[in-house]
Amino acid sequence: MELNRNVEVKYPAIFRDEGTYWDVRFPDVPAAQTFGSSVQVAADNAANALAIALFERSLPAASDPQYWRLASTEFVVWITMADVQFGPGADTPEPMN
Repeated sequence: MELNRNVEVKYPAIFRDEGTYWDVRFPDVPAAQTFGSSVQVAADNAANALAIALFERSLPAASDPQYWRLASTEFVVWITMADVQFGPGADTPEPMN
């Protein structure tokens, strides 16, 4: 599905406490992996990683994390980006921080 209009993009991310940093991965978008020194920094980095991983690519369907088995150090956060332009002619994603 090629998009060239602004869309809302929303995917569940798994945050894992690694002790000194927070690891973030998107099961639906394996190329979008990142980390941060705090949950907020990790969430900001996750939005950037997601935008870059999806740039000029077809958008995969988002999974329902309701049935995922998570470790005790993990939790799910929905990362949402509104008014994002994807597809041919879109500008290169810019980092948020």
